[in-house]
Amino acid sequence: MKKVLISMLAVVGLWSNAALAAEPPSAQFGTVFQFSTNQEPAVVAALAEFAQSDCRKQMPTAIRAMRESFNGTEEATHTVIWSFAEAADITTTFGMASQCKEWAAFMAKLNDTIDPYSQILTRTLVSGGDPSKDTTYMVWQMNISDEATYVAEYNKLMDKQIADGLINGAYGLIRLQGGADTEITHYAYAGAPDLATMMSNANPSQAFLTFQKNVASIRTVQRQNVNTVIADL
Repeated sequence: MKKVLISMLAVVGLWSNAALAAEPPSAQFGTVFQFSTNQEPAVVAALAEFAQSDCRKQMPTAIRAMRESFNGTEEATHTVIWSFAEAADITTTFGMASQCKEWAAFMAKLNDTIDPYSQILTRTLVSGGDPSKDTTYMVWQMNISDEATYVAEYNKLMDKQIADGLINGAYGLIRLQGGADTEITHYAYAGAPDLATMMSNANPSQAFLTFQKNVASIRTVQRQNVNTVIADL
Protein backbone atom coordinates (compact mmCIF):
# COMPACT_ATOMS: atom_id res chain seq x y z
CA MET A 1 0.00 0.00 0.00
CA LYS A 2 1.15 3.49 -0.70
CA LYS A 3 2.63 5.48 2.11
CA VAL A 4 0.26 8.18 3.35
CA LEU A 5 0.35 10.95 5.94
CA ILE A 6 -1.29 9.70 9.08
CA SER A 7 -4.15 11.60 10.68
CA MET A 8 -5.38 9.60 13.63
CA LEU A 9 -8.36 11.89 14.00
CA ALA A 10 -9.45 11.72 10.39
CA VAL A 11 -9.89 7.98 9.95
CA VAL A 12 -8.29 5.06 11.42
CA GLY A 13 -6.95 -1.65 12.28
CA LEU A 14 -6.09 -5.32 11.32
CA TRP A 15 -6.11 -4.17 11.87
CA SER A 16 -9.23 -4.30 13.42
CA ASN A 17 -10.87 -6.65 15.75
CA ALA A 18 -7.90 -8.70 14.87
CA ALA A 19 -5.91 -9.64 17.91
CA LEU A 20 -6.79 -7.29 20.69
CA ALA A 21 -6.23 -8.61 24.17
CA ALA A 22 -8.62 -6.15 25.80
CA GLU A 23 -11.06 -5.85 22.93
CA PRO A 24 -14.79 -5.52 23.56
CA PRO A 25 -16.47 -8.97 23.33
CA SER A 26 -18.54 -7.94 20.30
CA ALA A 27 -15.93 -5.81 18.53
CA GLN A 28 -16.86 -5.42 14.89
CA PHE A 29 -14.75 -2.51 13.66
CA GLY A 30 -11.13 -1.49 13.83
CA THR A 31 -8.73 1.24 12.86
CA VAL A 32 -5.19 0.25 11.94
CA PHE A 33 -2.25 2.66 11.86
CA GLN A 34 1.09 1.49 10.47
CA PHE A 35 4.38 3.34 10.77
CA SER A 36 8.11 2.82 10.88
CA THR A 37 10.36 3.76 13.80
CA ASN A 38 13.73 2.90 15.28
CA GLN A 39 12.62 4.19 18.67
CA GLU A 40 10.18 1.53 19.83
CA PRO A 41 10.69 2.15 23.59
CA ALA A 42 9.88 5.84 23.15
CA VAL A 43 6.72 5.07 21.17
CA VAL A 44 5.53 2.51 23.71
CA ALA A 45 6.27 4.89 26.57
CA ALA A 46 4.25 7.65 24.89
CA LEU A 47 1.34 5.25 24.32
CA ALA A 48 1.49 4.05 27.93
CA GLU A 49 1.46 7.64 29.21
CA PHE A 50 -1.58 8.47 27.10
CA ALA A 51 -3.30 5.26 28.26
CA GLN A 52 -3.22 6.57 31.84
CA SER A 53 -5.17 9.73 30.98
CA ASP A 54 -8.80 10.16 31.96
CA CYS A 55 -9.88 10.77 28.37
CA ARG A 56 -8.31 7.50 27.21
CA LYS A 57 -10.02 5.57 30.01
CA GLN A 58 -13.40 6.91 28.86
CA MET A 59 -12.89 5.99 25.20
CA PRO A 60 -14.99 2.97 24.04
CA THR A 61 -12.05 1.21 22.45
CA ALA A 62 -9.18 -1.21 23.08
CA ILE A 63 -5.70 -0.42 21.81
CA ARG A 64 -2.95 -2.88 20.93
CA ALA A 65 0.55 -2.12 19.65
CA MET A 66 2.20 -4.71 17.41
CA ARG A 67 5.73 -5.14 16.09
CA GLU A 68 5.99 -6.23 12.45
CA SER A 69 8.51 -8.93 13.30
CA PHE A 70 8.73 -10.62 9.88
CA ASN A 71 7.17 -8.56 7.10
CA GLY A 72 9.46 -8.96 4.13
CA THR A 73 10.10 -5.71 2.27
CA GLU A 74 7.27 -3.67 3.78
CA GLU A 75 8.30 -0.28 5.13
CA ALA A 76 6.15 -0.37 8.26
CA THR A 77 7.86 -1.68 11.40
CA HIS A 78 4.88 -1.34 13.78
CA THR A 79 1.08 -1.36 13.83
CA VAL A 80 -1.31 0.16 16.35
CA ILE A 81 -4.84 -1.31 16.33
CA TRP A 82 -7.95 0.28 17.83
CA SER A 83 -10.95 -2.02 18.30
CA PHE A 84 -14.60 -0.92 18.50
CA ALA A 85 -17.87 -2.70 19.32
CA GLU A 86 -19.92 -0.32 17.15
CA ALA A 87 -19.23 2.12 14.34
CA ALA A 88 -20.48 5.00 16.50
CA ASP A 89 -17.68 4.27 18.97
CA ILE A 90 -15.12 5.30 16.35
CA THR A 91 -16.61 8.79 16.11
CA THR A 92 -16.95 9.01 19.89
CA THR A 93 -13.36 7.92 20.52
CA PHE A 94 -11.66 10.28 18.09
CA GLY A 95 -14.05 13.09 18.98
CA MET A 96 -12.89 12.74 22.58
CA ALA A 97 -9.28 12.65 21.45
CA SER A 98 -9.65 15.96 19.63
CA GLN A 99 -10.51 17.60 22.97
CA CYS A 100 -7.90 15.80 25.06
CA LYS A 101 -4.67 17.59 26.01
CA GLU A 102 -2.93 14.26 26.70
CA TRP A 103 -3.74 13.19 23.14
CA ALA A 104 -2.22 16.39 21.76
CA ALA A 105 0.91 15.75 23.82
CA PHE A 106 1.05 12.16 22.59
CA MET A 107 0.77 13.23 18.94
CA ALA A 108 3.51 15.83 19.43
CA LYS A 109 5.85 13.13 20.76
CA LEU A 110 5.03 10.85 17.81
CA ASN A 111 6.03 13.52 15.32
CA ASP A 112 9.62 13.11 16.47
CA THR A 113 9.68 9.31 16.60
CA ILE A 114 7.68 7.78 13.74
CA ASP A 115 7.45 7.80 9.96
CA PRO A 116 3.75 7.24 9.05
CA TYR A 117 2.92 4.55 6.50
CA SER A 118 -0.80 3.72 6.25
CA GLN A 119 -4.18 4.07 7.94
CA ILE A 120 -6.98 1.56 7.47
CA LEU A 121 -10.59 1.15 8.59
CA THR A 122 -11.71 -2.46 8.97
CA ARG A 123 -14.80 -4.57 9.58
CA THR A 124 -14.77 -8.05 11.11
CA LEU A 125 -16.41 -10.80 9.07
CA VAL A 126 -15.40 -13.83 11.15
CA SER A 127 -13.62 -14.15 14.50
CA GLY A 128 -13.06 -16.75 17.17
CA GLY A 129 -10.80 -17.75 20.02
CA ASP A 130 -9.37 -15.69 22.88
CA PRO A 131 -6.82 -13.08 21.71
CA SER A 132 -5.87 -12.26 25.31
CA LYS A 133 -3.82 -15.48 25.33
CA ASP A 134 -1.88 -14.68 22.14
CA THR A 135 1.45 -12.91 21.70
CA THR A 136 2.17 -13.82 18.07
CA TYR A 137 0.09 -13.64 14.89
CA MET A 138 0.33 -14.83 11.34
CA VAL A 139 -1.30 -12.26 9.05
CA TRP A 140 -2.34 -12.85 5.46
CA GLN A 141 -2.92 -9.81 3.25
CA MET A 142 -5.20 -10.86 0.40
CA ASN A 143 -7.26 -9.85 -2.58
CA ILE A 144 -10.64 -11.63 -2.56
CA SER A 145 -12.99 -11.31 -5.54
CA ASP A 146 -15.98 -13.22 -4.10
CA GLU A 147 -16.35 -12.44 -0.41
CA ALA A 148 -19.49 -14.51 0.26
CA THR A 149 -17.95 -17.68 -1.16
CA TYR A 150 -14.67 -17.09 0.63
CA VAL A 151 -16.38 -16.54 4.00
CA ALA A 152 -18.34 -19.78 3.59
CA GLU A 153 -15.17 -21.74 2.76
CA TYR A 154 -13.25 -20.05 5.58
CA ASN A 155 -15.93 -20.98 8.12
CA LYS A 156 -15.87 -24.60 6.95
CA LEU A 157 -12.09 -24.66 7.28
CA MET A 158 -12.07 -23.22 10.79
CA ASP A 159 -14.84 -25.55 11.98
CA LYS A 160 -12.78 -28.52 10.78
CA GLN A 161 -9.53 -27.19 12.24
CA ILE A 162 -11.21 -26.68 15.61
CA ALA A 163 -12.75 -30.17 15.52
CA ASP A 164 -9.30 -31.63 14.79
CA GLY A 165 -7.64 -29.66 17.60
CA LEU A 166 -5.40 -27.66 15.27
CA ILE A 167 -6.26 -24.13 16.44
CA ASN A 168 -3.72 -22.61 18.84
CA GLY A 169 -5.24 -19.16 19.34
CA ALA A 170 -7.58 -16.48 18.08
CA TYR A 171 -8.41 -16.26 14.39
CA GLY A 172 -10.40 -14.06 12.07
CA LEU A 173 -11.20 -12.63 8.68
CA ILE A 174 -11.27 -8.86 8.16
CA ARG A 175 -12.59 -6.68 5.34
CA LEU A 176 -10.81 -3.40 4.61
CA GLN A 177 -13.63 -0.83 4.62
CA GLY A 178 -11.33 2.12 4.07
CA GLY A 179 -7.78 2.01 2.79
CA ALA A 180 -8.23 -1.02 0.50
CA ASP A 181 -6.55 -0.95 -2.89
CA THR A 182 -6.35 -3.14 -5.97
CA GLU A 183 -3.91 -5.47 -4.23
CA ILE A 184 -5.38 -5.92 -0.74
CA THR A 185 -9.08 -6.14 0.13
CA HIS A 186 -9.02 -8.45 3.18
CA TYR A 187 -6.85 -9.69 6.04
CA ALA A 188 -6.90 -13.05 7.76
CA TYR A 189 -5.05 -13.76 11.00
CA ALA A 190 -4.21 -16.67 13.28
CA GLY A 191 -2.82 -16.22 16.77
CA ALA A 192 -0.70 -18.35 19.09
CA PRO A 193 0.69 -18.04 22.64
CA ASP A 194 4.21 -17.73 21.22
CA LEU A 195 6.24 -18.19 18.05
CA ALA A 196 7.26 -21.76 18.90
CA THR A 197 3.61 -22.81 19.19
CA MET A 198 2.77 -21.07 15.93
CA MET A 199 5.55 -22.97 14.16
CA SER A 200 4.60 -26.32 15.69
CA ASN A 201 2.07 -27.17 12.96
CA ALA A 202 4.67 -27.67 10.27
CA ASN A 203 2.53 -29.51 7.74
CA PRO A 204 -0.79 -28.20 6.36
CA SER A 205 -3.85 -30.25 7.25
CA GLN A 206 -5.99 -31.94 4.63
CA ALA A 207 -8.75 -29.44 5.44
CA PHE A 208 -6.39 -26.56 4.69
CA LEU A 209 -5.26 -28.10 1.40
CA THR A 210 -8.90 -28.54 0.39
CA PHE A 211 -9.63 -24.95 1.39
CA GLN A 212 -6.73 -23.67 -0.72
CA LYS A 213 -8.03 -25.55 -3.73
CA ASN A 214 -11.59 -24.30 -3.25
CA VAL A 215 -10.58 -20.61 -3.00
CA ALA A 216 -7.75 -20.61 -5.54
CA SER A 217 -9.79 -18.81 -8.20
CA ILE A 218 -11.13 -16.07 -5.90
CA ARG A 219 -8.17 -15.32 -3.62
CA THR A 220 -4.64 -14.05 -4.12
CA VAL A 221 -2.34 -13.86 -1.10
CA GLN A 222 -0.18 -10.76 -1.52
CA ARG A 223 1.86 -11.01 1.66
CA GLN A 224 2.20 -13.20 4.76
CA ASN A 225 3.58 -11.51 7.87
CA VAL A 226 4.33 -12.46 11.46
CA ASN A 227 3.47 -9.83 14.10
CA THR A 228 4.28 -9.71 17.82
CA VAL A 229 2.28 -8.01 20.57
CA ILE A 230 4.29 -5.37 22.43
CA ALA A 231 1.60 -3.57 24.48
CA ASP A 232 -2.11 -3.49 25.32
CA LEU A 233 -3.28 -0.07 26.40
